[in-house]
Amino acid sequence: MQTVILAGGEGTRLRPLTEGTPKPLVKILGESAIERLLKRLRACGIRSAVLCTHFMAEKMEEALGQRKCGVYLKYRREEVPLGTAGCVKAAWNGDDVLVLSGDGVCGFDYRAITEFHRSCGADVTIVARKVSDPREYGLITADGEVITGFIEKPGYDGCVTDLANTGVYVVSKEVMRRIPDGEKTDFAQDVFPKLLSEGKKLCVYVDTTYWYDIGDIPSLIKCQTELLGAEGRDSAIFGSASVGSDSVISAGAVVEDGAAIGSGSRVLASLISEGASVGANADICEAVICKNVTAGEGLIMKRFSALGEGCVIGSDVTVGEGVRVAPRTRLPDGAIVRTDISGGNYSSLTFGDGGEALGLNGLRDIFGFGCAVGAALGADRIALGGPGEGFEAVSLGLRSSGVGVYGLRGASFGETVFCARKLGCTHFIYADGGIYFASSSDLELSRALERKTVQAYSRIPPASVCAANIADGAAVSDLYVRHLKSLIPESPKIRPLIRTESRREAEVFSEVFPKGEGEKVTFAAASDGRTVSALTDNAVISYENLVILCCKSYFEKRKSVVLPPRAPLACEKLAEEYRSSVIRGAAGSSELSMFCCDPLELIAEVTAYVTSRGISLEAAADELPKVIYTRKTFDAPEGLPKIMSEGFEGVKAGSDVMLESGGARAFVRPAKSGRAVSLYIESVSVEAANEISADIAERLKGKKD
Repeated sequence: MQTVILAGGEGTRLRPLTEGTPKPLVKILGESAIERLLKRLRACGIRSAVLCTHFMAEKMEEALGQRKCGVYLKYRREEVPLGTAGCVKAAWNGDDVLVLSGDGVCGFDYRAITEFHRSCGADVTIVARKVSDPREYGLITADGEVITGFIEKPGYDGCVTDLANTGVYVVSKEVMRRIPDGEKTDFAQDVFPKLLSEGKKLCVYVDTTYWYDIGDIPSLIKCQTELLGAEGRDSAIFGSASVGSDSVISAGAVVEDGAAIGSGSRVLASLISEGASVGANADICEAVICKNVTAGEGLIMKRFSALGEGCVIGSDVTVGEGVRVAPRTRLPDGAIVRTDISGGNYSSLTFGDGGEALGLNGLRDIFGFGCAVGAALGADRIALGGPGEGFEAVSLGLRSSGVGVYGLRGASFGETVFCARKLGCTHFIYADGGIYFASSSDLELSRALERKTVQAYSRIPPASVCAANIADGAAVSDLYVRHLKSLIPESPKIRPLIRTESRREAEVFSEVFPKGEGEKVTFAAASDGRTVSALTDNAVISYENLVILCCKSYFEKRKSVVLPPRAPLACEKLAEEYRSSVIRGAAGSSELSMFCCDPLELIAEVTAYVTSRGISLEAAADELPKVIYTRKTFDAPEGLPKIMSEGFEGVKAGSDVMLESGGARAFVRPAKSGRAVSLYIESVSVEAANEISADIAERLKGKKD
């Protein structure tokens, strides 16, 4: 059996450690990840292996040579990355293949794995490991030892299994023959799903030793801390390292050869690399200091922060949580660093639950974001709307990556969605106070595209030439205005007014809505650009009730509706009465009904409905079920994926968890960040809402009824 080790990745999420070092050469307790792997191979009787290299290939070959740790090595250097399967095929010798990841740290018994593969007669065997937080892994579903499906890096709502794909495979030669030569092909995304669909036998070997994927700073720190614990050590101070008096080095801390820590310092669960010098009274917690850093007294480094190689840091400097500082950066005395410092190579980009791009600071970052979206999306055209100052920077970034832009300068949120759909754009960006990126169909951002964008943002240098043009979307905006006018009756029975932060919404409202007669209604648009409530002389009508009235308007026209998952449950009951239908979410090619995306369309539909009935809005609202709608947020506990799986077992409803008790229904969804859990509650009373909310709080503590 041939052994092939994948060792060509750039390790962008582990920067600045990987700025000048290939990821497999990053040290764990004084020994590189690849050396640890080679020792495991030797212990399992494997004497030779092929390394597939790409990023800093010369450094890999120089560090390892032709023989390392008792294993003879050959190299297959990729000039152009071919994916996990493509590069293994290029190195293949015609035999069955044991495929390994060069940057994992594990205790796998490769002899037992290959024997398992032969005994079960599998076409492919995948080694899996149970994990506490499945979101960052490709997951496997299985019936016993037979694999039944794959889930690629889900959000919390998709964590239906905790079996993580470790990237260790045994692949039969029959499967290897099918992989095309010289084409970019991935095992997890291309080869394995196709084999499964064809009924081939894919088996899972669940390992129970240890496995760490050192993909980023937090996972590196966790690996280091737990390995020390397994060895019965609290910390490790190597060779010629020096530690000043009264300093505390503990809880998983590692101080490498030649490093120096001043007196009175506290280093907890951190890595201080060789040659680094840190002055007195430092406080370093779950952080990384790379080689040859020089720091003055009073350095404070918070969780998961990192200083790149050769940085020169003044006294009394504070580096905030998660902040990464590029190599050879100089920071003056007293500096407080709250965001990454880089030359455009590092990313603090994340996405909020609604597709908001977080961590962009200034027009340069926004330009880089546009470049990254273009690289990740690969679309010919994208719609870009909004009045924000980031509009031009995003546009320039998109066009620099070769994506054409339909420019909707100053458009409202709903107008941007409408125009994107009319223009055939699968996605849109809205630049207002922030930057919002989502599908024009369901206003969501897929987990896969989110990750591609973050990865592209971290590695793509800003382009210098605009390769695509910008098209004026004014004609489609005119179509949007005409569309709204077509919805509004000539003599509406209410006199609508609007309160909105959007100048464009106010302009369009004035243009399309006649003054009308009868009941005066003020519609208050929320700052999110999507929801709206109504105020009459005697009542406040919630957004949820306005949505129900819009559904009635659609049903009377013999039209079905497509609603977001958390739209009021009363909509289904109404659909039954009208012999119509409700679709939750954008199933297939279905698009969310526009009144869910645009306050102006919602106002138009409500106006049309009450006019057709000849009643006031207040009277129409009085006909609706008396339901209280509540939204709450809880801080997320540790081990949230396991709690969501066990504490809410059997109560999933689509992508949400749904509980029903005592006249209340609650939808529970973890935030993308994993730091919070949001609740949407429909109840007959405040007491019922409080009761079910308390039940959920107990479940989140791990207490299940």
